[in-house]
Amino acid sequence: MTLESIPLDGTNGVRIEILERSDTTLVIRWVEPGKCHYGEQRWRRRSAHTSGTCAVSRRKIRRGDAVFKPAERPAPLNASAMICAELLECVEA
Repeated sequence: MTLESIPLDGTNGVRIEILERSDTTLVIRWVEPGKCHYGEQRWRRRSAHTSGTCAVSRRKIRRGDAVFKPAERPAPLNASAMICAELLECVEA
């Protein structure tokens, strides 16, 4: 089973759907009721610059962990969101 088209329940009612995936890039649909909706948003894999929380699992993210973050400019409303790269590897397996 692949991740494509699998909806993920995020924190605070966020709905996330992976549309495309490579090792370094995600294209996702991000729906955050009352705040923002991105139909096809590009996210890139990188090291976390700050500590935070995974938008899907609520797992703690430490600075330096591998994460996916929104990569569009200008910065979107969900620019601070992160998804643990390790989480996506587990979901796909």
